[in-house]
Amino acid sequence: MKFFFALIVACIIIGCGTSSPRFREENSRPAKTGKPEHRTDGVRFSSKHVEEEIKEDDRKVDVPSVVKRFSSSSSKKVIQPPEKKLELKENPDSHKTSAEIAAAPLNKQKMMDVILTYLGTPYKYGGETKDGIDCSAFTSQVYSKSVNITLPRSTDAQINKGTPVSFEELRFGDLLFFNTTGRNPSHVGIYIGDGLFAHASEAFGVTISSLESLYYKKHYTEARRIIQ
Repeated sequence: MKFFFALIVACIIIGCGTSSPRFREENSRPAKTGKPEHRTDGVRFSSKHVEEEIKEDDRKVDVPSVVKRFSSSSSKKVIQPPEKKLELKENPDSHKTSAEIAAAPLNKQKMMDVILTYLGTPYKYGGETKDGIDCSAFTSQVYSKSVNITLPRSTDAQINKGTPVSFEELRFGDLLFFNTTGRNPSHVGIYIGDGLFAHASEAFGVTISSLESLYYKKHYTEARRIIQ
């Protein structure tokens, strides 16, 4: 009797050990799926909208040719931006910028030069440096460094600045907004002409993309003009 009791106890101990299939080690690594890991700031992005962007960005831009075309070395004259930093003032009724901002000059070459210095910067949510930056920090810093205009830090706030502009009337420097996550707006970029825009993409970092791309065309929502 004692023998059978001891045998039953032994079976229970062996069958319920950590090596049993019923137990899973919490810190174990997930099995490889064979799919590439898309990295920007050293962190794996696995969200559906990032995978969608990678898959549906079907109009890849030849960035080096754009850099060559827009670099200041090909420009005869670069106008200096105003010395005084201007801050956007929101009209609660119309969401229009103040007359002070409307009168600020748009220095296209200076803005493009600043954009080019950020190309290749990895995406980092909440990041504000060239070690890693997100979309609204990118647009904010480009405006600050090129035309001395202070944009709000968030995409939600930036969409309430300036004046709305139709897709057919887009001009260099307009802010473009997208719904990429199911929440509008969830992404912002800067229009640079010829159907192209600069932005900090979660999938690709700071880059230049085409509005004719299936992904961006599908998720585009609206544009705002900061400088009239």
